[in-house]
Amino acid sequence: MFISRVIMCSKLSWKLFKVHMQMLYGAWKVSKLPKPIVSIFGGARLSQKDTYAVQASELANMFVENNISVLTGGGPGIMEAANCGAIKQNGGKGKSMGIGVKELGEGKNPCVQEYIALDYFFARKWLLTRFSLGFVVFPGGFGTMDELAEVLTLIQTKKMAPLPIILIGTDYWDTFLKWVTDDAIKHGLIEKEHLELFTITDDLHQAMCLIRDTCEVPPVS
Repeated sequence: MFISRVIMCSKLSWKLFKVHMQMLYGAWKVSKLPKPIVSIFGGARLSQKDTYAVQASELANMFVENNISVLTGGGPGIMEAANCGAIKQNGGKGKSMGIGVKELGEGKNPCVQEYIALDYFFARKWLLTRFSLGFVVFPGGFGTMDELAEVLTLIQTKKMAPLPIILIGTDYWDTFLKWVTDDAIKHGLIEKEHLELFTITDDLHQAMCLIRDTCEVPPVS
């Protein structure tokens, strides 16, 4: 029994050490990305021809054009579209990075310039939120909702300074908005003022300006 406990504690200690080292390495890599940084979230299963993927590419290009670096999960779908859009502007050199999770089966997309592969989702989320001054969330599944909920919760609980959270796709996010207004607020689970934590829009220029103004980056003439 004693030996088995020692082995279990040793394995746990090794895992904790691994996590610590990966997060330190990741923080060092992300910190080298030119500031300001915006994180773009969205579904991995969308085709590059999908309307939302096309928009993600266009918006990422606009960000880089305005000297805002783009950070994604480094995988396919919206992530690939954003990374590809980021390199359209003068090659986007040094302005785009992806943070993936090992054994997820996604791999890095062909447009990501710098890529970090971690063992744990929570480590990736920490890196995607720790250095960003704004978040753009495109349609996605459980993973995207998890990332959105993480940021909303951190701001709601004042563990993170208020930052712009922009949800692209009024049709897609309509059901989410109705749940917030018709159910969560109605039952007192979310305060009405928390509706101000995010903006839902189809206007890419509005999204870019909300991030740019928060980052205090002058527009490129």
